[in-house]
Amino acid sequence: MGLSLDKLRHAALVLGWAAVAAIIFATLSPLELRPHVPGFRPDGERFLAYLAATALLMLAYPQRRLVVLGAIIAIALGLEWLQTLEATRHGRPHDAIVKVIGAMIGAGFALLCERILRRFGSPS
Repeated sequence: MGLSLDKLRHAALVLGWAAVAAIIFATLSPLELRPHVPGFRPDGERFLAYLAATALLMLAYPQRRLVVLGAIIAIALGLEWLQTLEATRHGRPHDAIVKVIGAMIGAGFALLCERILRRFGSPS
């Protein structure tokens, strides 16, 4: 009873879009409503959120990897700019850079996972 690649892609699809929704909420909500991950500083939270969202969506959409990466980077930059419209938040270039680096490493992680799954996993 193994996990097929199709089921994995479906789970990645659902979790990836949930991660994007969580990112949007966390980025645009007032600071006091922003969720925090215990044991992580804000840069770590940003980095991991974008790593996870990118990796999951790239696994979910293997034929559109560059589109996914470009969209996640555009979301990161756009949301950072939109923070300037919320009185309790601020958009900073440093935060955008952390998010973009997280997305790029997430893309690399997805490619590595895909390679491992294709080599050792069950066919889709």
